[in-house]
Amino acid sequence: MLSVIDEILWLLKDGKWHNLKETIDKCSAPESKAKMTVSFLWEYDFIELNENGQKAKLRTLTLSFINEIQRVEKEEALSHKGSEGAVGVEEFKSFCRGFKKVRVGYQESHTQKKLQISLKLSVA
Repeated sequence: MLSVIDEILWLLKDGKWHNLKETIDKCSAPESKAKMTVSFLWEYDFIELNENGQKAKLRTLTLSFINEIQRVEKEEALSHKGSEGAVGVEEFKSFCRGFKKVRVGYQESHTQKKLQISLKLSVA
């Protein structure tokens, strides 16, 4: 089962304007939870709303990020190998700068040779 955020992003994944009421109606979550999720996605610049707030679409950066994730997943499925290192730290940080209220930090463990990336959404 998809999370509400995933479901709304999936419904908007073509990058075109969608009627917000219809999008919320298509969502399997209760209307109040779907509306709260749309508000969150808008507040943190993952989606944009038209002037009267009746239509929504993914922001260009969000759409690019989703497309990149899908590309990496497809490559991973074809190669049957892990995708560690597929997206570099600097590229990821650069992508996140396009969103307001997002801070990126990372930490590398030399013993495990894995990169951990964390996002912290600022509420202020």
